[in-house]
Amino acid sequence: MELSQRAQALPASPTLAISARAAELRRAGERVFSLAAGQPDFPTPEHIRRAAAAAMEAGHTGYAPSAGVPELRAAIRRYAAERLGVEYADDQVVVGCGAKQCLANAFLALLDPGQRALLQAPYWVSYPAQVRLCGAEPLVAPAPEQGLLDLAAIRRGLEGGARLVVLNSPSNPSGQVAGTEEIDALAGLLREFDCYLVSDDIYERIVFTPEPCPHLLRRHPDLAGRVIVVNGVSKSYSMTGWRLGWALGPAPVIGAMRRLQDQTTSNAVTFVQHAAVAALESEPEVVDAMVRQFSRRLDLVCRLLDDIAGIDYRRPQGAFYLMLDVHRLLGRSWRGRAVDSAARLAEILLDSQRVAVVPGEAFGAPGFLRISIAAAREDLEQAVARLGRLVEELD
Repeated sequence: MELSQRAQALPASPTLAISARAAELRRAGERVFSLAAGQPDFPTPEHIRRAAAAAMEAGHTGYAPSAGVPELRAAIRRYAAERLGVEYADDQVVVGCGAKQCLANAFLALLDPGQRALLQAPYWVSYPAQVRLCGAEPLVAPAPEQGLLDLAAIRRGLEGGARLVVLNSPSNPSGQVAGTEEIDALAGLLREFDCYLVSDDIYERIVFTPEPCPHLLRRHPDLAGRVIVVNGVSKSYSMTGWRLGWALGPAPVIGAMRRLQDQTTSNAVTFVQHAAVAALESEPEVVDAMVRQFSRRLDLVCRLLDDIAGIDYRRPQGAFYLMLDVHRLLGRSWRGRAVDSAARLAEILLDSQRVAVVPGEAFGAPGFLRISIAAAREDLEQAVARLGRLVEELD
C-alpha cells in the first residue's frame, strides 16, 4: 500500500516520541526524571472538574454547534475584551479540539500550495509540519541573540511574498517574550505588507514579569482584521487532556475555519465546553498561584544550572521551559562515543542518567536542549544533578 506524499512527509512529534520513550522505561521499572513534558504538572482546579461533572449531569453530552456552544463563545469574547481590549462579534470566534487544531485550521484557511509562512526560530515543533500539510513552505527567521524576533529576517520574508507570520509569545520552547518595541515594529510590518499574523497565545497568562505579556492587539487594535488569535485552556488552567481551544479573528477567516471543522471534527466535547466557561470565569488567583510555583522552580533550576560548566542559558520570561545552550559540550565524547549534536546528548542523557529532555533540533535550534520546569522540585533537583554528572563524564 502506498501512502500519500503528504502522509509520508509528515514527521512524528519529537516531544511525543521522547515522552513515549520515557514512559516505556517507566513501564520496565526504571525511575525516569522527565523534563520533556509540555504540560503543567498540577491537577485541573476542582471547580472546573465540578463544572464538567455538573454539565454531564445536566445532559450536556450530545452534539453541540460545531463552532462551539453559545455560552462558551460569549465567555471567550468577554475574555478577549478584557485581555486584548478588542470587542469581537459572535461570528469572529470558533471553538476547537485544542489550540493545536485551531492553528492547523487557521493555516488551512489562509495558505494555498506554494505560499509561504514565516516562523521565528526557535519555534514550536508543529508549526512547520502544519504549514507543510497545507502544501505551503515554512520560512524560518533565525533565532536572535537578544529578544524574541529577528525583525530584519521577517521583513525579508515578507518582501519575498510570505502570506503570514506566526508569533508565539511567551515562546515554546524558549520562554522569551516579545517586548513592546518588537511588537510595535511587527505591527509596522503588518501595515506595510499584505499579510496576516497568527498569534499563538497559549502561554500568555504564564509570565514571570511584573507586567502582563505585551500583546499586539492591545497596543494596535486597528490591526484586528489582520490577526488570528489562538488560545485555549490547556496551559493556564492545567487542562491539557481536555482538548479545548479557540480562535478569534476576521469573520471571513473564522468562517472558513468553522467550515473546515464542520467537515472534520465537528464540535469539541460538549461538557468540556461548559467546564471551560467555568475556567474562563475563574478568579485570577487560580492561574496566579500556579505561576508563582513555576517562578520559584525557575529560580531553583537557574541556581543549579549556574554550577554546571559548559551550559549557558537565557533566563525565560514566561511559559515553563528553558533552552540550554550546549554548544560548548559538542565535539566532546562520552565513553568513546562522539557527542556531535544536541540530539545525541539528549539520547545519552536518557540512556545513562534516565533524564528526558527535548533536543533543540526539533525546534529549529541545533545545539540546544529544551527542559521543562513542570515537575516537582525534588525531580528538578535530581534531573539537573544528573545532567551535571553527565557533563563531568564528557571527555
